[in-house]
Parts: sequence; C-alpha cells; structure tokens
Amino acid sequence: MTDQQAAPNGGHKLRSDTRRNRRRLLKAVGELAREAPGQLTMQAVASRAEIGPATAYRYYSSMDDVLAAYVLSVVEELRDFSARSTAEGRPLFDSVVDKWVDLLAEHGPALVQLRSRQGYLERLNDGDAIITAVRDAWNEPVKGLLDDIGLPNEMIEYALFLCNMMFDPREIQDLLQVTDLSRREVITRLTEAYSGALRGWARAG
Repeated sequence: MTDQQAAPNGGHKLRSDTRRNRRRLLKAVGELAREAPGQLTMQAVASRAEIGPATAYRYYSSMDDVLAAYVLSVVEELRDFSARSTAEGRPLFDSVVDKWVDLLAEHGPALVQLRSRQGYLERLNDGDAIITAVRDAWNEPVKGLLDDIGLPNEMIEYALFLCNMMFDPREIQDLLQVTDLSRREVITRLTEAYSGALRGWARAG
C-alpha cells in the first residue's frame, strides 16, 4: 500500500517527502564536499539535491546544520557497527578503528568541514548529539583496549577524550593524503601511539 493510499489526506506522504528530501540534501553535501568543497553553500547543496532553496531552509537553517546532520549520520553508522559487533577487547577496538577509517574514506571531505568552538568535554557535558554518538561508538572498544593493556576502566572518560583527539577525521585525512604511509600503517601507528598515550596518562596520574 502506497503512502497516498495509506493516508489520503497526505499526512504520511508529507513525512515520506521530508525523509526523501533530507536524504537528498545529505547526499548532496557528501558529493559537493568531495568535488568542490570551496563551493559548499546551501544554494549549491539545494541545487544538487534538486530541491528549492526555500524548501532546504525549512529542514536546515544553515550550512552548519546540514553538515552537523551529515556528520551525525556517519557517527551513528560507526556507533551501530560497534554495538552490533560480537568482538571483545582489543579485537573490538581494532575493528571499530578499521570501520572508522573506511567511513572517512567515503565521507571524510564532508566531516572535516564542520568546526566547533567548543571542546569535546564541553560538548559532551552540553549533551551535543554528535559527541554523544561519538562517545557511544567508542565506549566499549576503548574499554576493551584499556583491559587489554592492563589499565583501569576508571580512566574511561579521559581515554575517550584522548581517542577523540587521536582519531580526529581531519588528522587521519591529513596522514592518508599527505604522507606516504599506507592505510594499514596509519591505523597501526595511530593505535600504537594511542596505547602509549593511555599508558603515559595513567603513569602521570
């Protein structure tokens, strides 16, 4: 049964249109970020999505709002992958890192467009949706890594803070694009550096 058949008054169809238009806008953001990041404007995104600018502004009030929705959708994909994984300990952490780098290969150019004047901890305390999803995505994998290297779970909040720093999309993109390191070398070095940072943080405490 179609949306129109299910709701002759158009109620369900309106919701279907809203979902479709939002998907189009987010898809357009990803495409333009890869092809012409310097031209990333609401007008350009609406045009690529084949949606009128006025309609686009009904869904998102600014370019930052569109980018935030895009980033959230990517982080939620990582969170869902982490939650579904049957791995534990270090293997869980390694698989989530692999998935994150895969997501950055596809979505990275759009993810690095969004900047915040607030830090990770402040945004987490404020209930920021993106940072909350980031925390949910990495919480169990980081706990698994802490256990693997013999560090207490009590340092999880600082461990997540360090994880956010070291696996930042902008810095990973930089390593992959500017250096001659392979994808596997980037992952291995970042993971080893992160493990070292955790040990150093624990010793300093």
